[in-house]
Amino acid sequence: MNDSTSGERFDGGSSSVQQRDVQRAYAADALTGHLKLDRLRFFRVIAESIGIQGPTGGVVITAAILASIVGGGTALVQVIAAIAMGFVAYAFVVFTRTFNSAGSVYGFTGAVAGPYVGFLSAWALTLVYVNFAGGVYASTADEAQPALASIGVNWPWPVYAVIVFALVTVLAFLDIRVSSTIILIVEGLSILLVIIACVIITAKGGYHHHAFSTAPFRATGLSGAALGLGTVYAFSVFSGFEGAATLGEEAHQPRRNIPRAIWISLAAVATYEILVSAVIQNAFPSVKALSLSAVPLVTVTNQFVTPWFGDLINWGAVLSSFGAALALMVGASRIIFALARDGFGPKVLRRTSPTSGAPTGAVGLVAVVSFALLVSFLWERQATTAVAVILTYGADLIIAAYTLAVGAALVLVIRARMPWYRGAILGVGLVVLGYVAKETFVPLPSGPYRWDFLAAVASLVVGIALPILSRRLRAGITTSPLLRVGSRALLGETSTLDA
Repeated sequence: MNDSTSGERFDGGSSSVQQRDVQRAYAADALTGHLKLDRLRFFRVIAESIGIQGPTGGVVITAAILASIVGGGTALVQVIAAIAMGFVAYAFVVFTRTFNSAGSVYGFTGAVAGPYVGFLSAWALTLVYVNFAGGVYASTADEAQPALASIGVNWPWPVYAVIVFALVTVLAFLDIRVSSTIILIVEGLSILLVIIACVIITAKGGYHHHAFSTAPFRATGLSGAALGLGTVYAFSVFSGFEGAATLGEEAHQPRRNIPRAIWISLAAVATYEILVSAVIQNAFPSVKALSLSAVPLVTVTNQFVTPWFGDLINWGAVLSSFGAALALMVGASRIIFALARDGFGPKVLRRTSPTSGAPTGAVGLVAVVSFALLVSFLWERQATTAVAVILTYGADLIIAAYTLAVGAALVLVIRARMPWYRGAILGVGLVVLGYVAKETFVPLPSGPYRWDFLAAVASLVVGIALPILSRRLRAGITTSPLLRVGSRALLGETSTLDA
């Protein structure tokens, strides 16, 4: 029986056997393109996961949001959320140690839990990525406004958002090595700027020399309800770690590099976010003052370092958000391409560029849908309003996507008769997701966020109905060469898809 380390013998040298098997299975269809194999080493793979998480784009404001929710202990709730997210990440590691493809969750959940579950998982995660891309265009514009205002440029936020969209789309059509390098550079630079600022703030003692106070890690005065809500918000901050799985057919040694990228990106981003939140809270005179700050990291950088470095931090946030938008478009396009090979959408979605290897049809679809989402909110006077409403829909859907992935991993553990402790870890993951869902949806959110919830539910219903109503899609996923290869890798030669 295949254990989590089985098949690693295939990962030496050039492209893995599984990668070649997947592409060979579709070779008879002249209309189906091929992603370029064995292109991305570890750092380019992890760039996708870190890029989607966009750590600096979020860290400039996260401490203030958490302070407004929990009233203190901003780092504590992030520690709890990071541990909780670790149980979810374990499901992706269990799968990706044995099998990877451009379809990400489609390939592995479909292989062990059935093609309909696989399609629904991929449908939900793709919508999350496309939705987040549209929201991040707006959030990048929101951060670009003060950054460019510092040099005398004052344009409405929709102008910046459209420019970001155009640049991201152009880069997504290029060789994946170009986009992954750009993501790695912009995230690396933005993280470096924040670390420098935090070191200086800490060295100067923070507010009244409280720089080393443990208050951000203490639950003193926190109610259980507030702690729960803060944890749910922090949980959403760490989502995106699974992005590396969409590079399953382009990564070098995918069964080694993709699980490592998932674990390390989650651990690194969580550590970064937690420590920066602690520095920020200790640099403010009170938690209330922190909760009222629009961009607390920039505020304390201006105070303890110098205003021009605060401007650099703001630019770092712009770069981080831009990298996130690019990573989201790359990830979504790979999943759509994998689904298109099995009958989803028009045939143009199966095409790839002969020069760059990018799935051009899928990139085009992601660009059109994400831009349409952005356009529907361009009338908002404040970019923050558009960002909140857009991203909440995706945050609701990602709970469903993660639940399907963790549930499928539990099915794999049972069917493959893996050690009991793996099932126990995944069981905890399902409990964590159940808690997150309860805190998010009970009672139902008010205002536009209720419409986000209803839209997420409707989207899942559509994902269930599509294979039932479309004969071509139903035939494609139930006879999928990708799922057949995945089932062999994960469950052995007795795959039901081979029957």
